[in-house]
Amino acid sequence: MTCADCGGHAISADGYCDQCGLRQPNGREHVEIELAAPGGAVPAPIRAAGVTDRGLRRSRNEDAFAVATLSDQVCAVVCDGVASAPGSEEASRIAAETGAAVLARRLAAGADPPTATRAAAARAGEDVARLSEAPHTSPACTYVSAVVGNGAVTVGWIGDSRAYWLPNAAPAPALLTRDDSWAVRMVARGAMSAEAAWADPRAHLLTAWLGADAGTIDPHVTTFEPSCPGLVLVCSDGLWNDLPDPSDLAAVALDGPDPLADPLAAAGRLLRAALGAGGHDNVTAALIPYPPPPAEGAVEHAARPTAAPGVRTGGRSSAARPAAPHDGAPTEAPAPARVDESAPKGEPRP
Repeated sequence: MTCADCGGHAISADGYCDQCGLRQPNGREHVEIELAAPGGAVPAPIRAAGVTDRGLRRSRNEDAFAVATLSDQVCAVVCDGVASAPGSEEASRIAAETGAAVLARRLAAGADPPTATRAAAARAGEDVARLSEAPHTSPACTYVSAVVGNGAVTVGWIGDSRAYWLPNAAPAPALLTRDDSWAVRMVARGAMSAEAAWADPRAHLLTAWLGADAGTIDPHVTTFEPSCPGLVLVCSDGLWNDLPDPSDLAAVALDGPDPLADPLAAAGRLLRAALGAGGHDNVTAALIPYPPPPAEGAVEHAARPTAAPGVRTGGRSSAARPAAPHDGAPTEAPAPARVDESAPKGEPRP
């Protein structure tokens, strides 16, 4: 391998040039994906899209995402590698790919979305745990998934990657997840106000994650039935730290001529807004229109941009910034939700 800058040939295992110190590009600095509906329509309607970007302050992109589509449902997974844990760039990639693949297989086999969601998160956690070489240096990442179709949206998560509902009409946009973070735990216990908790340097410490040191994988799962068309957004904290209010996200994502028909353009607008706000972290946003455009045929995934049709992926949790303008708890859901909430386990992880 030759250094992209100085032409040197001594490249370390973690991708840095021993001569000039440049980290070599690995294809994950910026990735965009569109997933068209299977079938013969020309042009094929877009059923999911996403973008991941290194941002303006990080040397690598430790986020990853994957999307998959079946005839009647669409799935997306976003994972954010924990920066303090070595190897988390690989952890997020494996978790996203595994999660989307297991979701698609279980749904195709007839599993209901909540059951498939739990199975996918558990398998992703097992695969990430296998990366560990020592107990205290295990790779780790967050995880959030969405299954959209058949009149419902099912979301599952571990950590502080989030899902949002962005309706194209009333009612108001909503945060669908509750962060597994120190700040949310303190507020839930009544130990601190939301303002004080989010101003604390420990605010973004994770209380649940995927990794060998994570303990039992017990994802939160919620399902709701939207009352109007809109976009389901799953994203890393590199987006929501800069645009934490659901209404702000909706205003950006839906500010296009036909955002439900062009979710990649909507994802691009969200990325540009995060970069314009400072681009402090890796940024990942995956969007699924609701209801998904009709499709013909069987399961199709989207995996790496270089892969044949199969799971298609693009692909860290950030250090805490002084404040978080949102309390990390779900806003009012657009329809009655069925939530499986499990208490955070273990000690917070930076």
